[in-house]
Amino acid sequence: MKFSAREIAQATGGLLIDGSPEALCDGVSIDSRTIRPGQLFVPLRGSRCDGHEFIADARARGAAGVLFLHPHPQPLSPLRERGVRGEGIAIGVPDTARALSDLARWAVKKLNKPIIAVAGSNGKTTTKELLAHVLSPRFRTHATAGNYNTEIGLALTVLNAPDDTELLVLEMGTTAQGDIAKLCEIAPPTVGVLTSISEEHTATLGDLESVIEAETELLEALPTRGLAVINGDDTQLITIARRKARCPVITFGFAPHNDLVAEELKISRAGTRFYLRSPRWQNELQISLLGRPAVLAALAATAVAQHFELLFSEICRGLMSARPAWGRLQLISIPETALTVLHDAYNANPASMREAILCAAQIRHPDEELIFVLGDMLELGALSERAHREIGRFLATGRVRPDRLIVVGKWARLIGEEAARAGLSVYYCSTSDEVAQVLSFMRDRRCLILLKGSRGMRLEGALDALLQQALISYNTAR
Repeated sequence: MKFSAREIAQATGGLLIDGSPEALCDGVSIDSRTIRPGQLFVPLRGSRCDGHEFIADARARGAAGVLFLHPHPQPLSPLRERGVRGEGIAIGVPDTARALSDLARWAVKKLNKPIIAVAGSNGKTTTKELLAHVLSPRFRTHATAGNYNTEIGLALTVLNAPDDTELLVLEMGTTAQGDIAKLCEIAPPTVGVLTSISEEHTATLGDLESVIEAETELLEALPTRGLAVINGDDTQLITIARRKARCPVITFGFAPHNDLVAEELKISRAGTRFYLRSPRWQNELQISLLGRPAVLAALAATAVAQHFELLFSEICRGLMSARPAWGRLQLISIPETALTVLHDAYNANPASMREAILCAAQIRHPDEELIFVLGDMLELGALSERAHREIGRFLATGRVRPDRLIVVGKWARLIGEEAARAGLSVYYCSTSDEVAQVLSFMRDRRCLILLKGSRGMRLEGALDALLQQALISYNTAR
C-alpha cells in the first residue's frame, strides 16, 4: 500500500524531519535484511537488539523512508551516522511499535474493504489459507503471510496489502486476555471465523474457560451487519456466541445440529472426501488436504464464500485445488527411501495432537510400519503433565496404536512413560538430531512417520536431515 510522508506523520503523530511531505513509501518492513526498495523501514527495539542499529543498512537496500524513535536516548549525531538523516523520508515518533499499529489502523480505514478475521485454538492457518484460496478467483484478496497473527504481524500484513485489495483475510492469535480485542481495534472485522477452542497457551491464559473468553473477543468486535462463523460442535461455544455476537451466527462441524455438516468422511493420501449437508447445498465434496481439521476448515470457507455469494462450483474448485500449508498435515515422500512423513510439527496442543495421530492411523497403508515422533506440547502451564500423560494413554487404543513411538523432550517423556506401560516400543530422544539418527536406520523399511510437536521443539530438523541424507545418497549413486 502506498502512502505519503504527510499521511505517515498524521497517522502516527510523528514529526517529519527529512524529506518532502508528498514523497511516497510503498509498503513497510521491520527487517533491513528483507526490505524491498521503496518500503518504509520501522526499527523496533527488542530485548536483544535495537532496530535503529540497522537504519543505514535499510537505506542502503533501498528504503524510501524510516520511522525512528524521537527523541532518541542517544545523541542525534550517531543517529545521523547510522542513516537517520539522508536521502528519503525520516519521521520521528515517540514509540515505533505503537506507530506501526497506528499506521496500520489508518491504512485499514483508507482501504475501506471487508475484513475476514480467523481465530481459534486449532486450524487458523489452514482455514485462513483456504479462505484466501477460495475467494481469490472472485476478489483481489490479501491474506496474512504464514502465521503472522500478532499485533506486529497483522500490522505488516495490512500495510503491505496492494492498493487494489478487495478483501483482507487476517489470522488473529492470542496468548493473553485482550490480544484479539486489540487486533480487532486495528483491523475491525466484517466476518469472524472461530475454528475451535481447546486447551492452548494455558501457561498464560490459565484454563479452558479463560481461553474461551480470550478467543471469543472476536465475536464482540463484529458489527450488526457482519457474520460470525463458528465451530458448532462445541455447544458451550454456541451459547457464548449467541450471547456475545450482535450479528447472525452460522455454525459448522460434524454434529447434525450445525448449519453446515460434514458426514461420511473418507480420508486417504489423495485427500479427504465428505458429504456436505446444509440448508442450501447437499453435495459430496473433495479436498486435497488431509484429515478432520481440513474438513472443518473447508466447512468454514464454504460458509464465508456463500456469504460473499460465490457459486458452489467456484467453491468446489477452490477447495480441490488448495494445497496444505507448511507443517500442517503435509505429506512428504523421502526420495530414495520407502519412508513417507506426515509433517504436522508447526505447533501442537492436546486437541491437534489427537487429530494428527488419528489422521496418520487412517492413511497408513497395510504394509507400512507406523511410527510416531511426538515432541513437547509447550505453553500448557499447570496442565502440562496431565495433557502429556493423556496422549500416552490415547496411543494405547487399538485404532491408533503405533509400531514405534519416539518422544522428544522432557514433557513428551511422560507420553512415552504411559505408552510403555501399555506395551508400546518407545525411544527417548532429546533433540531432532537424535530423532534423525534413529530414523536413518529405517530408511530401507516401508514406514509412515508422523512428526508432531510444538514449534519450539523444531522437529522439522529430523525431516530436513532425512531429505539431506536422501540427496547425498542420490548424488553418490549417480
